[in-house]
Amino acid sequence: MRTLLAALSVVGLLAPPGAVFADASDPQAGAQPPKRSQPKRPSQPQSAPPDEVRLRADVQEGDRNHWRGRGFVDGRAGDVRIQADRDDFYQTDKPDGTVARRIVAESNVVFMRGEERLAGTRAEIDVDTGRGVFENAVGFVEPGVFVEARRIERIDDRTYRVKGGKFTSCSQPNPRWKFQASSATIHVDDKITATNVLFKIKSVPAFYVPFIYYPIREDQRSTGILFPHFGYSDLRGFNVGSGFFWAMGRSLDQTFYADHYSKFGYGLGHELRFVGLAPSRGVFRTYAFKPRAGGPWDWDLDYNAFLMLPGKLQTSLQVRQYSDLFFQQQFQDSFKEATTRTRRSSLSLQRSFGSLAFQALADDVDTFFGDVTYVNRHLPSVSLRRFPKRIGRTGIVFGFESRGDNVEFGVEDEVQSFYRLDFAPELSRPLSASFLQFTPRAAVRYTRYSASILDPDAGDFVLGGPPLDRLFFEGSVDMRGPTFARVFNRPEGSRPDKVKHVIGPEVFWTYRTRVDDFDVIPKFDGYDYYLGTNQITYSVVQRFLARRRGPTGRPVAYEFLTWRVGQTYYVQINERQNNFDPNYSASAYGPEGPEHFSPLLSRLRFRPTPQAALDFNIEYDVNFKQLRNLGLYGTWSGGRATLQAGWSKVLPLTEDRPIVPVSNNLRAGVSYQLLPGRLTLDGSADYDLLNKRFLTSRGRLRWDVQCCGFVVEAYQFNYNLRTERQFRFALELANVGSIGNFLGPDAAARGLGLGSYR
Repeated sequence: MRTLLAALSVVGLLAPPGAVFADASDPQAGAQPPKRSQPKRPSQPQSAPPDEVRLRADVQEGDRNHWRGRGFVDGRAGDVRIQADRDDFYQTDKPDGTVARRIVAESNVVFMRGEERLAGTRAEIDVDTGRGVFENAVGFVEPGVFVEARRIERIDDRTYRVKGGKFTSCSQPNPRWKFQASSATIHVDDKITATNVLFKIKSVPAFYVPFIYYPIREDQRSTGILFPHFGYSDLRGFNVGSGFFWAMGRSLDQTFYADHYSKFGYGLGHELRFVGLAPSRGVFRTYAFKPRAGGPWDWDLDYNAFLMLPGKLQTSLQVRQYSDLFFQQQFQDSFKEATTRTRRSSLSLQRSFGSLAFQALADDVDTFFGDVTYVNRHLPSVSLRRFPKRIGRTGIVFGFESRGDNVEFGVEDEVQSFYRLDFAPELSRPLSASFLQFTPRAAVRYTRYSASILDPDAGDFVLGGPPLDRLFFEGSVDMRGPTFARVFNRPEGSRPDKVKHVIGPEVFWTYRTRVDDFDVIPKFDGYDYYLGTNQITYSVVQRFLARRRGPTGRPVAYEFLTWRVGQTYYVQINERQNNFDPNYSASAYGPEGPEHFSPLLSRLRFRPTPQAALDFNIEYDVNFKQLRNLGLYGTWSGGRATLQAGWSKVLPLTEDRPIVPVSNNLRAGVSYQLLPGRLTLDGSADYDLLNKRFLTSRGRLRWDVQCCGFVVEAYQFNYNLRTERQFRFALELANVGSIGNFLGPDAAARGLGLGSYR
C-alpha cells in the first residue's frame, strides 16, 4: 500500500460526518515522515480553530466514529499539538445532540502547548474538556520547570496532577538539584504543591519534608517559604533561620521571619516593602528577640519611607530605634550600627509653592553616654523659607528663612522645654567675570526664646529665666578669584594630549554684630551658637583638567585633580568665637589660650577616571605645630572588581610627651568576580592600628550556576566587649529566594528594592 500523507478534518457539526480530506497538494505527500520533535522547545505550532481537530498520519483508516493513524501521526486541537507513532480518534454522539471526542496516543507521544512540552509512552486526551492522562512522562511546564513522573493527569490548561514525580528548575543535562514527591499538583506559572518530598543535590538525598510549596512564577515574585540559612556562632550557638515571603503585588510584599540560636534564644521578624509612583517607596523592618535565660524581649526597628500625598505634599518617615545599647552592640552584624550611640525618629511634611518651601517636622534623638541618656526633640518644628532668587532684572537676590520650634532637651529623667521663633532675611548681589566671582551679602536674624538659662555661672543649663530676644546683623563677602590658567602640551601620542592648570584664591569674609546675653541663651542646635565675629576664611585652590570623551562622544573638560588648602583668621577672639567653628575638628587654641589662627586644612581629591577616586585630608594645628587629623579614602570599580578603603588617624595635643594617637583605624571592602557571573568573593574589615587588632571582619563566597546558588559567610567581631566568630551557609534554588540576618548588611541591602533576596 502506497504511503500517503492524508488529512482528516473533524469540525463538529459543521463538517459532514466521517468526512475525510486527502491533502494531495501537501509538499510532504509521498515523502518520508519528518523528524520527530523532541520535548525541548520546537517551533511554535500553528493553532487549529477552537472547535476543530486536525489529524495527519502516514497511514490512516477508519470511519467517523473511530479513526486510526499509524506511522508518524501529527494532531492539532485548538492550541494543543500531539505527536505519536499510533493515534486513535474516537467520536461518540451524546443524547443532547453533541459529540464527545477523545484521542488515545501511544508510543513516543509528545504533547505541546505554548511553552509546555511533555513526552511519554501513552496519553489519553478528552478533546472537549482538555483533561487527559500521560504515562511515564517527562518534559517541562511554564515557566521552565522540568518534571518526570510515572503518571501525569492534566486537569485543565493551568493544572496538572502528578504521581511519583521528580521536579527541578535546573536545565543542566545532569541537574544539580531536584526534589521528588509521591504526589504533587502543578499550577502553571504559579506554584507546585507536593507531599512526601525528598530533596536531592546531585542525586544525593539532602533532607526530607512532608510538604513543600514551590513557586514557579516567571516574575520570580511568588508567595512561599524562603530557603533557610544555617550558621554557628561561638557566642550564640547553632543558628537556623527562614522566612515566609508574601508577594502581595508587583510593588508590595511582606516577609515573616524566624530564627533560633541554641545558646541565646529565638527571634521573630517582619518586613513590609512597597514602591509607589516615583519617588514613593518604603521599608518597614521589625525584629524582636526573646532571651533564652528569660527577661523582657529585646527589639529593633528600622523604618524608612517617602510618600507623595494629594495636594503635592511630601512626607518622609525615618525610625531607628532599639531596646537598649547592649542588645545593639551584641547582635548587630553591621559595624556602623553596632557602634552607634543614638536612637532617632523623625516625621516630616514638605510642600513647595514656587520658590517657597514649607516643612513641618517632629523628631526625637536619644544619645547614650554610659548610664545617662541625653534627649533632643523637635515637637514640632515648622519652617517656611524662600530659596535665594533674583528680584526681577535688578540682579539682587533675595531669600529668607523663618521657623518656629518647640524643643525638648536634657537627660531622660529631667527633660526641659522651650519654644523658639526665628526669622532671617538676606540680600546678595552676585558679580562675575571670566576670572573672578564676587558676591556681597547682608542678612538680619531675629530670634525669640520663651525662656533663658537661670544661672549660667552655675555651669548647668537649667531653664527658668525670663523670655529672651536676640537680634544681630551679618555681612559677608564671597570672592573666588582672580584665577590664573596655563595649558601644558604633553608629548605627541600621550593621553591626554593637553592638561590645563587653574589656580586662584577663595576668600570669605564674615562680620557679625555682637550677640548680647550669649551665656543665657538655651543651647539646642547650631542656631543657638551664633556669636559676634569678624573673621576671614581664605584658601588656595588648584584644579587640573583634561579633555575626555563625554556622553555624546564629543570631548569635554574633565577635572581629575583638585587641591584646596585653607585656614581661618579670627579677628575677634575675646568671646571664644574660634571655639564654635564647625569647619574644623580642632579648636583654635594655643599654649597660652585662644589664638587668631585656625588649623590649616588641606583637601586633595584625585579622580583619574570616573571609576576611581582618592581623597587625602590633613588638618594641621599651626599653634601647637602638630598634625591633628589625617584621612585617606579611596574607591575603585572595574569590570570584575570593586574596592573601597579608608584610613583615619586622630592625634592629641601634647607638648612634653610622645604623641600617641587617639585613634588610628583602617577600613576596607572588596568584591571580586573570580568567575564572572558565577563565582564572587567579597569581604570587609575594620582594623585598629593603635591596638593592632581586627575590630570586625567579614568574608563571603558566592557561587551561582544556572539554577542554584551557594553562599558561605564568615564573620569575626572584637569590640565593645564582644568577641565572636560566626559562620553561615545558605542555598538558593531557581524561583526560591533565601534570606540573611535581619540585623546586618543583608537587612540594609533588602531595603534597596523589591527584587529577590540576596
